[in-house]
Amino acid sequence: MGGIFSAVCREIIPRGAIFEGLRRLIYRGYDGAGVAILRGDKIEVRKSPGHLLNISKQVDFVEIDSNIAIGHTRYASRGWPVYENTHPLLDCSGKLAVVGDGIIENYEEYKAILERKGHLFKSRTDTEVAVHLIEDYLSAGHSPASALIKATAELKGNYALVFLSAPEAKLYLVQHGQPLVVGYSSDKSCVYVSSDLPSLYGFAEYAYILEDETIAILSRDGLEVYDVKTGERVGEERLQSKRVKYVVEFVDKGGFPHYMIKEIYEVPEAIQSTTISIMEKYLRLSAMILRRASRVYVIGTGTSYHAAQASVYYFAELAGLGVTPVSAAEFPFSALENVETGTVVVAISQSGETSDVITSVKQAKQRGAVIIGITNNVGSRLALESNVYLPIGAGPELAVPATKTFTSTLIALLLLASYTGVFSGLRKMDDHKALVDEVRSHSKKLKEYIPLIEEKAVKVARELKDAIGVYITSSGIAYPVAIEGALKIKEASLLHAEGYQLGELRHGPVSIITPRFPVILIEPYEEQAHPLYLKVMGELESRRANIISIESRLKTKYLTMEIPQSSKYLYPVSVALALQLIAYHTGVARGLPVDTPPGLAKALTT
Repeated sequence: MGGIFSAVCREIIPRGAIFEGLRRLIYRGYDGAGVAILRGDKIEVRKSPGHLLNISKQVDFVEIDSNIAIGHTRYASRGWPVYENTHPLLDCSGKLAVVGDGIIENYEEYKAILERKGHLFKSRTDTEVAVHLIEDYLSAGHSPASALIKATAELKGNYALVFLSAPEAKLYLVQHGQPLVVGYSSDKSCVYVSSDLPSLYGFAEYAYILEDETIAILSRDGLEVYDVKTGERVGEERLQSKRVKYVVEFVDKGGFPHYMIKEIYEVPEAIQSTTISIMEKYLRLSAMILRRASRVYVIGTGTSYHAAQASVYYFAELAGLGVTPVSAAEFPFSALENVETGTVVVAISQSGETSDVITSVKQAKQRGAVIIGITNNVGSRLALESNVYLPIGAGPELAVPATKTFTSTLIALLLLASYTGVFSGLRKMDDHKALVDEVRSHSKKLKEYIPLIEEKAVKVARELKDAIGVYITSSGIAYPVAIEGALKIKEASLLHAEGYQLGELRHGPVSIITPRFPVILIEPYEEQAHPLYLKVMGELESRRANIISIESRLKTKYLTMEIPQSSKYLYPVSVALALQLIAYHTGVARGLPVDTPPGLAKALTT
């Protein structure tokens, strides 16, 4: 995964253009950066692992003395952040280079096929299979368009690819579930290709947005676009054009005012990416380990701990497995004495560097525990310390309040519980596959709902702006999300917030509720919890409380936010998204730096 920025010009590419384009795309990846430049009939690759702004002191991204180049800033979703895995990647001949965004799901299958044909792979990334597959088709006599169409039809997943071909001085583009935009400079002297529209600000006035499942060939002579399904060339009338016009400070955030709201809008894409990022062989291995465990702890801190609490419902119902969620900070004091051979610790850390998690993992390993790591950073200490790790593949998250990494962690735990259920005999493989399909379907539904939910979140934020505090409450599988929602409101808006179970709210906390201390009531998914929900709502009404409700089915008179209906297991994702939007807009209404709350860091590594 990562950000793509490339250019084809009549003369030399303007000085610093590739570097500036990649700098604007750092939010898409910061594990490495590289550029492939055409020099005569040869391709020169400059790349290094590490943050673009750090490695640019050693790797020259500014002086691109060529008229054609492809650039990339990488997020390590497959393969460690090392030189070999950093893009661009070359084919065997060195005449074709590729940069990519997204994930190719079935790359192992095609890697095995191509290796049997004699192709030599130098990385452990999924993107490299694409450049060898195109090379294979071209060497067999296929035209570039035919090779791209055939490869795109065969490679599953969500991805965008840009190839540089030597000596033809052409770019081959593939849009398959991940965005690519093509923008022309005002004098038509340069054409730029990027992963997003805002990054083209100042380079192009208008840009074409490539449709899904299209391929394109770009040269100084123009742009040819083809439909992958029909093989026919796409006319200009099908090329959607948009003006590149953004407030400068929004450019680096993909057109959004803050990283936090941008990342909330990426939740649907992120949860779908999670279903692709976690390879089945590692899911199977993890499930086998859990099935044979004598005791299972799920640990994490903050947002990750709340995901651990939600996993209790997943493992109990889908796998028949009782797991114990423990704060990683508390684990050495409350659980370590019970760790022995046969114990499994599922350790969650989005950064993979959280000190409390790493400390607990090391201590558990010393006592014979097997570690299953769940992280958004495949090059992290947690990945190194784990016996097997599952990457959630949510993509880079730059705002301190975790949003899309929380929902993707829920999906990773859901898939792990489901696969463990297959091994325990409670579920069939078809049930698991249906669940994966359901996650992907729900991601599309969420994408449609986000603007509607946000509209209501703005109104809720107005009520919370001058509040002295807020309770968030629910029962069942939504209860851990209520606790997480309280954390998000505290982080983003610096408003005191607490998450409670519906019944617990009646035992003390209800006594301080006033109109200036609102209550966010989340409809429980479980039918048996609805009577309590309505009872608490009635008691709050009698106290003239300010009630804000989040519902999907009941539609009570207090309905404030409606979220899409789903199965029980995906309900927490919808609830979390609604609470994240409330937290964000409350912080904005209170005039706070929502991306970087004072006194907080993205990961506590010490």
